[in-house]
Amino acid sequence: MQFIPILRAFGLLCFAPALALGQAASTLHPEKVIGNTKCADCHEQELKAWKLSAHSRSDSVHRDAKTRATADKIAKAMGLKSGAAMTTSALCTECHFTRQKVGGSLRVIGGVSCESCHGGGKDYHSIHGETEKIPDRDERRKRSKALGMLYPHDTHLVAQNCFNCHIIRDEKLVNVGGHPARSKGFNLASWTAGEVRHNFYAKDFKRNAETNLDTDTNRKRKMLVVGMLLDLQYSLANLARGKVAGGAYRKAMGNRAYGIINKELPLVIEKLGDQTPKELLEIQTIVKAVKLSGKQSLVAEAAASLEGPIAAFSKGQDGSALAGVDSLIPKTAKGQAWQP
Repeated sequence: MQFIPILRAFGLLCFAPALALGQAASTLHPEKVIGNTKCADCHEQELKAWKLSAHSRSDSVHRDAKTRATADKIAKAMGLKSGAAMTTSALCTECHFTRQKVGGSLRVIGGVSCESCHGGGKDYHSIHGETEKIPDRDERRKRSKALGMLYPHDTHLVAQNCFNCHIIRDEKLVNVGGHPARSKGFNLASWTAGEVRHNFYAKDFKRNAETNLDTDTNRKRKMLVVGMLLDLQYSLANLARGKVAGGAYRKAMGNRAYGIINKELPLVIEKLGDQTPKELLEIQTIVKAVKLSGKQSLVAEAAASLEGPIAAFSKGQDGSALAGVDSLIPKTAKGQAWQP
């Protein structure tokens, strides 16, 4: 694999910092990245599934015939010479690439990969699968999480990584560059059930390398609601940080927040009825008091205040009490899940 030095990383281009909304909302730390080949030692099937996903090809948007012209247009609007220059721009590599730092050199080593979602593996790689030295599974998880690993069942934390890139944080990139404000049609429940799915562990945590298992119904329910809540939180936070009142960026964020507040969240609460978790009612109370066109500091406060109830909801719900939302779960997934 070719390594490309990032010459301008963190230097010439200014871009918005990551949202301070929890552990996974910070940018993947390049000094912790070890690369996919280390993961493949034990997760060969997962890597095969990844290779067929759009994530693995995210580092080629400047070369692909379908996206090259758009990448070139956006890059030039942002002051780069061409789409090819995105490989050296921190603004682009943050989401389209996996970055690794070795010594004083920062370079891109591929597209969105294992560590983009599960955290840089330098510290936890040798622990999370060490069944002989640490036979107790819960102990392995505890140590690995302390060292930066994000497990799939940590829905809130892992999902933050998704929203960190699928909803754009840089206002100029949208208003000036013409980059979409969010991935078209992005839905956490349907997008994690399709081509990115790599589930080779049964409920008893025994590995099943022969089948990429369908997402459990309870998990689909939880993903649907957590995705909606994070979508709301990030849209509000980005609306608050936007500086151009009539710009495309603030308009997109405001419209999305409005739709969730006035349609999607009330519908979920209606579907759940008496089974509605208290966190959803708390969130509804918070956002109903928000004036989207009002003082931005108050919108920002509302976004920040959602962190607690969203985290509590994700931690306290396994999906079994959310059957009321079944009719809202998308019937089709984003892309085809790979099977061995």
